[in-house]
Amino acid sequence: MNQWLRERMQRKGQSMVEFALILVLIAVVCITVITVTGNQLALTFTDIQEAVTSPDDPGDTAPYTCPGGGTAVLHGHKYHCH
Repeated sequence: MNQWLRERMQRKGQSMVEFALILVLIAVVCITVITVTGNQLALTFTDIQEAVTSPDDPGDTAPYTCPGGGTAVLHGHKYHCH
């Protein structure tokens, strides 16, 4: 009985270590993805916030035209074709 209990405790400790390693790996991947795309994400959220707070603002027009002859309008940090 004592040996069965020891074996059971060893397996439980091993699975906890494996779980912790997987959790650390997922955290490292998430931090890397957020670091790489963080600037673009911040700019996209700024665009969304600007569009929500001032939906009637047409923005600035770009010095170039869009494909199809439309004009580009600046909203946040991106030009959008109309």
